[in-house]
Amino acid sequence: MSRAKSPNVLAVEPLSGQVLRIRWRDHGEDTVDLSREIATGRALASLRQPAVFATARVGEYGWTVAWDGDVELDATFLFRQARYQAAEALRPEEFRSWRAMHGLSQARAAEALGISGRMVKYYEDGSHMVPKTILLACKGYDALHADMAA
Repeated sequence: MSRAKSPNVLAVEPLSGQVLRIRWRDHGEDTVDLSREIATGRALASLRQPAVFATARVGEYGWTVAWDGDVELDATFLFRQARYQAAEALRPEEFRSWRAMHGLSQARAAEALGISGRMVKYYEDGSHMVPKTILLACKGYDALHADMAA
């Protein structure tokens, strides 16, 4: 998301099964399944009730989605979840696992992917979302090295 506009919620619609349809100001529309987060998050426990989940609305200035009972989720968090669920980004732990699977140091991973070592660190600590271009570069690296091993 570097250099891109921060995600801002324009409209939200609760769907069945703890899923939201979110329309973003500058990023189109997504569906986000929050069932895993709701099942494991103590702060989100009230959202397990369908009547409470159905109260989802755009939070203040579109920077959150809010529910009755003072529950809010940040737009950036929701946007990242949408990217992960659409397989358009890697979660930090998936990126770390990819690097470990290939036995690459952070510096060697950066070299292999054509990015800076600083970006590898940002991706691994979750401060920057691992974009689709890097996801595809990782898959390309996998394919090249699978061919070499064969």
